[in-house]
Amino acid sequence: MTSDLAERLSRSFSFGPFVLVPERQLLLQGDAPVRIGGRALDILTILVERPGELVNKRELITRVWPDVVVDDGNLKVNMAALRRALGDGVGTAQYIVTVTGRGYRFIAPVEVNRLFGFAPPSTAARIRSHNLPIATTSVFGRADAIEAIRRELNSSRLVSVVGAGGIGKTTVALAVAEQTIGVFRDGVWLIDLAPLKDPSLVPYAVAAAIGLATHSANMLAALGSYLRDCEMLLVFDNCEHIIEAAAFCADRILAEAPCIRILATSREPLRMRGERVRRLSGLDAPPASSDLKAAEALGYPAIQLFVNRATDRLESFELSDANALTVAEICRRLDGLALSIELAATRVDSFGMDGLLAHLDDRFRLLSGHRAGPERHRTLTAVIDWSYDLLSQSERAVVRRLSVLAGSFSLDSACAVAGEGFERVRVIDDVANLVAKSLFSVDVVADKLAYRLLETTRAYCLERLQLSGEEEVVRRRHAEHICAVLERAASEWALQPAPDWARAYGGFLGDLRSALDWAGGPAADRSLYTRLSVAGCLLWNHFSLTEECRVRVSRALEELDAAGLVGTAAEMQLQVSFAGATMFMRGAIPLAINAMQRALEIAVRIGDIDHQLRCLRMIGTYQLFGGQHDAGIGTLESFVSVAAAADPSALSAGETHLAVADLFIGRFEGARRRIERFYGNYLRDSNDPRFARFLYDRNVDVGNILSHIQWLMGLPDTAAGTAEVTIALARKTGHELSLSNALAWASLTFLMSRRYQECGRFAAMLDDQIVRHGIVIWRPVATFCRGAVACAQGDMAAEGLRVLEQAVAEFRAIRHLARFPFYLGGFAEALTKCGRLADAATTIQEALDCAHTQNEQWCVPELLRIRASVLAAEVRPDEAETLLVESIALAQKIGALSWQLRSACDLAKLWHVRLRAHDARKMLQPIYNEFTEGLETHDLALAADLLASLAHLGEGDGV
Repeated sequence: MTSDLAERLSRSFSFGPFVLVPERQLLLQGDAPVRIGGRALDILTILVERPGELVNKRELITRVWPDVVVDDGNLKVNMAALRRALGDGVGTAQYIVTVTGRGYRFIAPVEVNRLFGFAPPSTAARIRSHNLPIATTSVFGRADAIEAIRRELNSSRLVSVVGAGGIGKTTVALAVAEQTIGVFRDGVWLIDLAPLKDPSLVPYAVAAAIGLATHSANMLAALGSYLRDCEMLLVFDNCEHIIEAAAFCADRILAEAPCIRILATSREPLRMRGERVRRLSGLDAPPASSDLKAAEALGYPAIQLFVNRATDRLESFELSDANALTVAEICRRLDGLALSIELAATRVDSFGMDGLLAHLDDRFRLLSGHRAGPERHRTLTAVIDWSYDLLSQSERAVVRRLSVLAGSFSLDSACAVAGEGFERVRVIDDVANLVAKSLFSVDVVADKLAYRLLETTRAYCLERLQLSGEEEVVRRRHAEHICAVLERAASEWALQPAPDWARAYGGFLGDLRSALDWAGGPAADRSLYTRLSVAGCLLWNHFSLTEECRVRVSRALEELDAAGLVGTAAEMQLQVSFAGATMFMRGAIPLAINAMQRALEIAVRIGDIDHQLRCLRMIGTYQLFGGQHDAGIGTLESFVSVAAAADPSALSAGETHLAVADLFIGRFEGARRRIERFYGNYLRDSNDPRFARFLYDRNVDVGNILSHIQWLMGLPDTAAGTAEVTIALARKTGHELSLSNALAWASLTFLMSRRYQECGRFAAMLDDQIVRHGIVIWRPVATFCRGAVACAQGDMAAEGLRVLEQAVAEFRAIRHLARFPFYLGGFAEALTKCGRLADAATTIQEALDCAHTQNEQWCVPELLRIRASVLAAEVRPDEAETLLVESIALAQKIGALSWQLRSACDLAKLWHVRLRAHDARKMLQPIYNEFTEGLETHDLALAADLLASLAHLGEGDGV
C-alpha cells in the first residue's frame, strides 16, 4: 500500500457537529449516524477535501459517476439531499454555497484527523429497523404539525393525517416516522398503498413491508399472530383509494397487536374507533399587502418552499424586495398546496416571476368552468395540467408512459417502458428534467437513484395515457419488460446470495401484479400472461406469497390451451409450482399428484433433467406423506438413477430422502449410512443459494433424520442437540417451509423422548408458523403434540384426549399418513388411561393394521407395547406378556434400543406384580446398561428406579 493511499484510508473530517469518515461511508452528527445516500457522501467527501475551493459541476459528476452518463439533474438531486442532511436551508447556508453556473464551494472550517483505530460509536453500528426513504428535500412550515402528531402517537394508537391531494400529507408522515426511528423496538415501516388496485392485497403489502414471509391464505390472521408481541410504528400511506380495506386491516392489527401504532395518510379519515385526525391546511403565505419586504416574506413557509425549489431550479434566483409581492401572490393563488408550489417554482427559469403569475391566472380562468370538486383539488389539477402542457413533447410522452410503473423504478426500466421512438439518452435526459420540475420524486438508497411518479401526478398521467390512444402499446411494453426482468432474475437466482437477489428484484412485485392484471384483462394476451406467471413463480415463492402464486398459476393453467402452450416447458413449470403449493397448503390430495405427474411427463418428453428430478423428488415426498412407503422408495430410486446418469450434484438429495424412507420401514442403520455417505460432517452452515432446490434445506433433511435415528438407537441427549441445531440452521435460511419441517420433526423427537416441556414449546412454535404461513400439512402434527402434552398432565387428560381425536381426524382429512400408525398408537394409549378400553383396543388394532399395510416398521415395537397395555388393563396378563416379549425382540432386531427399554420396563412391572423380580431385573439390566447418555431422561430415570426397586425386592426375598 502506498503512503498516499494509507493516508487517505486513515483520515476523517470534522466540521461543525459532524464527522465524516469516507472509508466507512459514514457521516456522524455527534454520536448518531446521518442517513444519507452514497452519492451524496461522495460529493461531500470531494468538497471537504478542498474546503474553500470552487469545485466545478463537471468535476463532481466525473468523480461521483465515473462510469455512467448523467446530467446536472442527478447532481442537483443528490446535492439537495446533502444540504438537507447538513441543515442548510433558505438563507442559512453554513456549509455549501452555490457559485452560479459554475459549481459549489464548502465554506465551513474543516479539521482533518487521523483515525488511529477509530471505531464508530455503538449507535452508529446499530442496525436500524425501518424502510423509510432518505428525504431529498427540506420540510417547511410543518414543525408544529409534526410535533403534535408525535405527541398524539404517544396517547393514541391510530393517527390519521388528512388533507387535499398535494397538501404534503406524506411529507409530514415521513418526517414524524423518521423522528421515531429507534423509539419502537421492532422498527418503523412504511406501507405505500398507492400502487395497489386490489383492496385484498393490503395485508400482503403490510407483510412485505415489515419483512414477514408468509404463505398463509388468511394474511390478516397471520399478521395478527406475527405482530402480537411486536412494538412497531406502521405508516399506512395513500389510503384514500382503498380506504375501507385499509381501515379493516388497521382495525384487525390494532385489535390483535397491543403494541402496534399506525400513522395513516388519506384524503379522508379512516373513521375508526379511537382514531385521532390531524387535518393539514395549506402552507401559510403572507396576506395581501402593498408593502412586503423579502425578509418578512421569508418568515412564511409557503415562501420558503417556493424559494427553496426555485433556487434548485435556477441557481441565480434570489428573493428580493422587488419580487416578494409576486411570489406571495403566486403562493396565495396556489392555496398553499405544497405540490402546486413546487411545480410552479420549477418554472421560474422559463417565465420569470411576472410571467409565471400571468400563466397561472390564465390556467385558473380556463379551468374554472369545467372542474368539479373542492377548490383545492381544482387548484392542484390546474397546476398539474399547466405543468404538463409546458413540458416538451418528448417529456410529456415519457411521463405519460412511465405512469404505468407501479412503484419506484430505475433508469433501465424507464428506458424500456418509455421505449418506442426515443433513444436511451433522450429518455435519461427527460427523466432528469422531470425530476428537476418536481414531477418525479427520487429516493436515494445507498449509491443508487430510484425514481417515482408522485401519486397525484401519476393518476393524472394515467388519464392522459388513456386519452392518447397508446395505452395498450405501453402496457404491453411494460408487461414484456417486467417479464424479461423476472426471467433474468430466475437465471440469477442460483448465482446470487438470497438477500442480494431479494433486494434486486423484490421491488418488481407491484409491477408484476399490474402486468398480470393487464395481460389477463380485456386485452387477453394469454401467452404473455402465462410467461409472466412462470417468471413470477420464483418471486412469489421467495417472498412466501404462496396463495397469490396459487391463484395466478391456476389462472395461467386454465389459459394454456388458448395460449397454445399445452405440453410446453411453460406448462411444466406451472404444474410444478401448483403441485408444491397445493400439497403443502391443502395436503396430499389427488390434485397435487396429478399436477406432479403431468409435469414429469412433459419433463421426460422435452429432456429437462432438472425438472425430472424435481418432479421425482416431489412425487416421492407425496408418496411418503401418504404412507405409500414402498412406492416412495421406488420413485426415489428412480431419482437416484437419473441423477447418477445426468446430474450427480443431485445425488445427495435423493439419498437423503431415501434415508427418510429407510427410517419409516425400520432400516435405521441403512438410513444412517446413507447420511454418512454424503454428509460426513453432518450439520453445517451453508451459503449455497440453491439450498432448497428440492423443497427443503438439505441441513433440515439431514438433521431431522439424524435426530429420530439417534433417539431410536438410544442416544436421547444427542438427538435433542441435533434437533436444536437443525432448527437454528433452518431459521437462519429464512425459508419458512424448511423451518416448519424442522419444528415438526423436533416436536416429535421430544414427544418420543417424553420431554413434554420442550415438545410443547416447539409445537407452539410450529403452530405459529402454521398460522402465519398456512402450511396445513404440519397442522395435525402440532395439534397431536399439544394433545399428547395435555394428556401427560393428569388434570388435563380429558381435554388432551379431545385434542388427540381432533388431530387424528386432521391427519385423515389431508391424507398425511406418514407416522399415522404412531399417532393412532398415542391416541390408543390416551384412551386406555381414560378408561375407554374398547375404543383403545379398536384404535391400536387399526394402528397395527395400518403399519402392516404401509410397511411402517419403525414404530411397531411401540404399538405392540401399547396393545399389551390395553390387554393388561383388561386383566389379560398372559397375552400382554406375550406381546411385550415380541415387542422387545422386534425392537432389538431393528436396532430401536429406546423402544426396547420402554417395553422392557413394562414387562418388568408385569413380572414384578407376578412375583418374578429376579427375572425382571435380569431382563431389564442389560438393556439399561447399553445406554451411555440420557440417564436423566424420563424412560431411563424410570428404568433406574425400577431396577433399584427390583434389587431391593430380590434382596428381601433372598433371591
